[in-house]
Amino acid sequence: MGSRFLSPLAALLLLGQAFSPILAPLAHAQAEPPLYLALGDSLAFGVGADSPADQGYVGLTAEVLRASDRFTESGLDLENLSVPAATTADLLEPEGQLAKGVTEILRRADDGDPANDVKLISLSIGANDLLALAEADSPCVQSPASVTCRNALTQTLAGVQSNIAEMLDQLREAAPDAEIYVMNLYNPYSGSGEEFELIASVGVQQLNGVIGVAAAAGSNAKLVPVLELFQGRADQWIAQDGIHPNNDGHRVMAEALQAAIEGRPVSVPEDLLTLPSDAPPASQVTASGDGVDKTLVLVALPAAFIAGALLSAAYFVMRGRA
Repeated sequence: MGSRFLSPLAALLLLGQAFSPILAPLAHAQAEPPLYLALGDSLAFGVGADSPADQGYVGLTAEVLRASDRFTESGLDLENLSVPAATTADLLEPEGQLAKGVTEILRRADDGDPANDVKLISLSIGANDLLALAEADSPCVQSPASVTCRNALTQTLAGVQSNIAEMLDQLREAAPDAEIYVMNLYNPYSGSGEEFELIASVGVQQLNGVIGVAAAAGSNAKLVPVLELFQGRADQWIAQDGIHPNNDGHRVMAEALQAAIEGRPVSVPEDLLTLPSDAPPASQVTASGDGVDKTLVLVALPAAFIAGALLSAAYFVMRGRA
């Protein structure tokens, strides 16, 4: 004969069934989205933009990705570990950006939920390494044309290449399925008409050469070229500090990164291609900030004509152009 009262166990089971349609959506809502991880220096941090977090190229890219078909349902977290003034050596410090990034990658990989893994990684680094060549005790300040200066520049460029390759190897080992993108650098003086515009161009090309070699060294990272996009655009896309991108410059960098992610050609928005009538000439602004400053461009980079030649040749060989 049945009892009028449910046993405690049966009551709990029925209660769980009653609430399961409610609890399931709540659990789904609390799930962690996949992650876009950004590493780098002031460029990735967003310096030069009015609101670095939102109008820097990393924040802009994350915003577009969240609205894309790829992430519209899952959402997308952003962790930007970038630090202004960072060098490639800084990223490799035990408590540096790379260590923090790898820790987060592994945490998500080991939590049993593949949906929240790190899906995208971007890296922008290298310019600040050259600043050491502009310090008072540098042989390039004392004698820019000396063999000692050329050797110092060669060692610096080789160090950038080695350090970036090490970063990419560690990132690839921790996140074998993530997409990794490496930004190259622009010449902030391109189109300025200043006397050192050509020298800066050569120096940036040498640095981009070793960045390209590192990206092609086996980590399956994709190089995101921005040098050509900024050619002749110093008056338009460079901030008042004379070095970093302004809001429009960050939009251009974001478009370059988004195009690489989507596997399509870069399409710079039409409104960014028209030179404002009131735009001040780049030659009238003062360079400052944590990037490569005018002292470095004027003093250290002329040696790039000679010291960087071998490294540039290596880059083109790696790319199959020599």
